[in-house]
Amino acid sequence: MAATTLSSLESSGILPKPMAQEIIKKVNEESVVQKLAGTMPMSITGASVAVQTGQAQAGIVGEGEAKPVTNAGVAVKNIKPIKAAAIVYWSKEARLANPLGYLDFLQEQLTGAITRAFDLALLHGKNAINGQTISGVEHVNQTTNRVELGTAAKDAGGLATDLLAGYDLVTGSDKDFDFTGFAADKVFRSKLLGAVDVQGRPIYSNPLNFKDDLGTAFGLPVAYGKAVSGKIGAAEDTKVRAFGGDFTNNLKYGFAENISFSRTDVATIVDNGQTVNLWQNNMEAFLVEAIFGWVITDKDAFVAYEDKA
Repeated sequence: MAATTLSSLESSGILPKPMAQEIIKKVNEESVVQKLAGTMPMSITGASVAVQTGQAQAGIVGEGEAKPVTNAGVAVKNIKPIKAAAIVYWSKEARLANPLGYLDFLQEQLTGAITRAFDLALLHGKNAINGQTISGVEHVNQTTNRVELGTAAKDAGGLATDLLAGYDLVTGSDKDFDFTGFAADKVFRSKLLGAVDVQGRPIYSNPLNFKDDLGTAFGLPVAYGKAVSGKIGAAEDTKVRAFGGDFTNNLKYGFAENISFSRTDVATIVDNGQTVNLWQNNMEAFLVEAIFGWVITDKDAFVAYEDKA
């Protein structure tokens, strides 16, 4: 991106006005994954988790009979943290003027970019900058459980029946998954608000409020986020409108370094192939980054609800 300067601020018509600085709070509220998934400790070198591969079963035995042997297999998954980062830069004059709290706004936007990168990575395994797949990571959309929205006729329950079909795909397996919530695209909200069951009763339990990013359907939490569709930055829309499943138990994340900020006026940066010496040009740069990792213990614990191809 180009540098922010006084001339660019003047040409955009921005006038002085203070802004509240609740950056981290806003970012945490925007992450759809963090509302639903579980957390785990994460070090800079990664982490390892035990994953159950077999479910122990107990049998009934009579007096003097041999006790049965059961399979309670456990495998290990290793997690390697990845880093998300973004930089903006501006002139010293622009910082001194800072009309409309513009630089505070840029900081907030950078933090939001980290959150979107986080959600996009965990849900779709994509890099928002170039739209490419992140090497060596698992993601929720790799689940083979798929439900095509619009399959059920309106008199057969419509959207409510589609959602319940996905519920059955997850909980009906022999792996004993829970179904702890939904992550939904924001454009899916209006469909949920209008959905009814076969008796004509609304399935969405919350009052009509488009400002809320967390609702309830069938008594389960519904978190809304832009990354659910996959359309973030250069990443394309996957046609997924919602994910459901066992987020609490089968998706765990952790931050080796939480969202951090740093500012410099002496570095040299490369902007779209152009090298910029900040000190020589009286410029300043702002960096936000985070290092995080996650594990999906079983992708069958999730279902993707998607539009027709």
